[in-house]
Amino acid sequence: MRPEATRTCQSCGMPMNLEDDFGTEAGGTPSNDYCTHCYQNGAFTAPDITIEEMAKICGPIISQVYTIPPEIAEEFSKEQLSCLRRWAGEEIAVCGSCGMPLRRDEDAGTEADGSLSAEYCTYCYRDGRFTEPDLTRGQAVAKYATMMASNLGMPIEKAEEMVQQYLATLPRWQE
Repeated sequence: MRPEATRTCQSCGMPMNLEDDFGTEAGGTPSNDYCTHCYQNGAFTAPDITIEEMAKICGPIISQVYTIPPEIAEEFSKEQLSCLRRWAGEEIAVCGSCGMPLRRDEDAGTEADGSLSAEYCTYCYRDGRFTEPDLTRGQAVAKYATMMASNLGMPIEKAEEMVQQYLATLPRWQE
């Protein structure tokens, strides 16, 4: 049986792996959706914060951890935040292979019967099959890290680290 996937805070995007990472509901039970920094006792810790203000908090952290230029890290943060429940109004599904947000029907791959896939994007999955069925996790890291490094102006080693950590949360790459 596969272990439960890492949850992502639906306010700031922080990975929630440990019990202490999760915020709490009003009754003290752990929140399934929000981290301890964003949500305590059933309420947001910063109820009036905007997505732009949250990106200004998250951007410098991403910049420091992954050596991304600060202005690019802030914009990247805002893009990532826009897919989260707090800012999108719902939790937007992501491709279980590459992590692309599945915001629109045209983003979804297709099943063998032609119906839309709820789990994979059109780039990774068509006609009920992966478009690159022999792609290994290592090859996926190399492929996506090259794009991330180029798009975000970050060192390839940091892009590989970021992609490796992220892919580990996606169903196709769970070990």
